[in-house]
Amino acid sequence: MNIIKFDKIAKIYSGIRNTSFKNKEENYSYKLITLNHENNFQIDMNKLENLKTDKQLDDKYLLKKGDIIMRLTPPYTSRIIEFDEDNITTTSNYAIIKVNEKYSPEILTFYLNSEYIKKQIYQAYDESSIKVINISNIKKFNIIEIQKEKEETYKKLITNFKKKKRLTYMQLELEEDLLEEIIFGE
Repeated sequence: MNIIKFDKIAKIYSGIRNTSFKNKEENYSYKLITLNHENNFQIDMNKLENLKTDKQLDDKYLLKKGDIIMRLTPPYTSRIIEFDEDNITTTSNYAIIKVNEKYSPEILTFYLNSEYIKKQIYQAYDESSIKVINISNIKKFNIIEIQKEKEETYKKLITNFKKKKRLTYMQLELEEDLLEEIIFGE
């Protein structure tokens, strides 16, 4: 088992501080991604906020397909960008993770949402008493390197698990709606 530091397999940045762009000329237009509880921490393209800036953002802040965003506050949720869209970014409440080409963003996203990484997060913020994880801590995460011949199998397992989880969640929502209709007649 080969363990490597996270910064060896990805470039990790903080999102933008959108307050630094307020009260300025609106020459450039961007969309902001946020992950919140109301949509089960999923990326909802219909709920992106608009951001107008007077200067163009550096490419490191622009999200591309295969990049990962991670909340820097509880519950430290991570999501992969699974779409091609221009001028998408996120705020400083998130880490922007640009994965090296030879590593799988799907596997790394699964890693970041796992108990294995959560334990490392809790260790990091126990030292500071603030429940915000910082970029330097993320760079130090220990990652168990995946053998190349197992990568495709792991990606399929993760994809099937995510699909099953989404379908189970949808089923529970439907059952709840049905119960409400039966009980309340709504």
